[in-house]
Amino acid sequence: MKRQQFKLGPMDNLSYIIWDEASREAAVIDPAWEPAKLAEFMKKEGLQLQCVLLTHAHPDHVNGVDFFTGPTPELPVYLHEADQFMLPEKPRGLKAVADGEDLKAGTLAIGVMHTPGHTPGSVCYRYGGAVFTGDTLFIGECGRVDLPGSSAEDLYESFVKLAALPDGEAVCPGHSYNGDKSTFGVQKEYNLYLKLARTGRREDFLKAVG
Repeated sequence: MKRQQFKLGPMDNLSYIIWDEASREAAVIDPAWEPAKLAEFMKKEGLQLQCVLLTHAHPDHVNGVDFFTGPTPELPVYLHEADQFMLPEKPRGLKAVADGEDLKAGTLAIGVMHTPGHTPGSVCYRYGGAVFTGDTLFIGECGRVDLPGSSAEDLYESFVKLAALPDGEAVCPGHSYNGDKSTFGVQKEYNLYLKLARTGRREDFLKAVG
């Protein structure tokens, strides 16, 4: 199980490719801004794209989807149903994901956690000891909750779920804010929002994100 991180575009977006070393089957997470760089990497590594995984539907995380679905319109594109209304155009292969689902894409098995707050349909994907947190959890920060459809209360509940994950799992965020990667053990210690959720301090969390 392998992963590669790409920092792309004017907003320091982080896109990812995950793949199985034996089968060379791969998935792209949040293709944004410069999808040709993702395609170039996959070609160089001999990877076969099985699907696109979207953590949420904000434009800066989905604006590279058409690059991959244009030549292969039936390519599965996974996004939680609660965020699908935000897509400017729904791909033919659009599929919904649900909390607790074990998503199969070729030989890949990817866990799904519904983590609303930043958007109603935000999800985190788990694969190979890493959690791809989109705009829910950043290094030392949390996702914004001042946007249409966002909810500080939902984000707190999502952080409670995330705080229960093993310390050794990697945090792979959707933007390079304060860093590109960490572990849940480190974030439980130094991320104020995760610390407040882990200790059940709901009101303090809501004040902090406000």
